[in-house]
Amino acid sequence: MDERDLYFRIERLFANYCATLDEGELEAWPEFFIEDGLYQMIARENHAYGYPIPLLLLDSQGMMKDRVYSLRNANIYQAHRYRHAQSGIRITARGGDGLRVSSSYIVVQTLNEGVSHIYQAGSYYDWLVETPQGLRFKERVCVYDTSRIATLLATPV
Repeated sequence: MDERDLYFRIERLFANYCATLDEGELEAWPEFFIEDGLYQMIARENHAYGYPIPLLLLDSQGMMKDRVYSLRNANIYQAHRYRHAQSGIRITARGGDGLRVSSSYIVVQTLNEGVSHIYQAGSYYDWLVETPQGLRFKERVCVYDTSRIATLLATPV
């Protein structure tokens, strides 16, 4: 595959992922992952030192769907919107087991009263695999730089 085509496919996956979250289409979020995909949010320090202490760990589409269900039906949190900016896509490894990709992200959160603030910044460390539906996440590890999460973490980043 042409290098530009590959980067374009990765960028489209990331753009669609962010738009799905930004538009509140949470039910579609698990479909970006393979069935036994992993989604993890972990502090930069824990990741750097190899401490297995994530803020959030979901290791299957089923767990992700449960998370979405609880967000819609059980959890109580202030209404908010996210707006993602993602950049610096780098392919860090490739092989028969897929692609390793890293990038930077920033998430701006707007609360119900209309005030926006930087909610989180960090790096995504992804393992992408080819499926009949196109590229999907085998792993998405969100390593956040932000030392304090300003509000209850509800929606995935």
